[in-house]
Amino acid sequence: MSAIPSPAHPLNRLGISLLIAALICWIGFHLLPIDSKSRGWELWGAIWEMMTRGYKLQWQSMIGISAFLTIAILVIASPFVTLLLRSSNPFRWLAIVASGAALLGLGSLIVSDSPNGLALPLLLAAMALNFGGLICIRPLRPE
Repeated sequence: MSAIPSPAHPLNRLGISLLIAALICWIGFHLLPIDSKSRGWELWGAIWEMMTRGYKLQWQSMIGISAFLTIAILVIASPFVTLLLRSSNPFRWLAIVASGAALLGLGSLIVSDSPNGLALPLLLAAMALNFGGLICIRPLRPE
């Protein structure tokens, strides 16, 4: 029995493609308008202000901020750590669960209270594509 990894699973290419598409949607979210007054990148300033000024946040805001920060880390890092995702099952499942929780938490808040901007559908697409890409990544299998 050899410890050499087997050839790539066919779903790995699809997973990497979905993770790259999620990153492209994430970039698009930052460039397009959220509403008539602000663009996606301006959301970072609003989050910073809420966290540093000591606002008393409601539970919806806390879920939204934590899910947004989680998905930011996952969408940006996932295309570049696919080897780690393939080699470590606990890390892979942690990323899948975090991505799914962020998709459900932030996605439900966006759908329930969505402005007319073009950026939020891209944010939802980035979250869904990231989750799908993480699901498609298969672990390394020794021959």
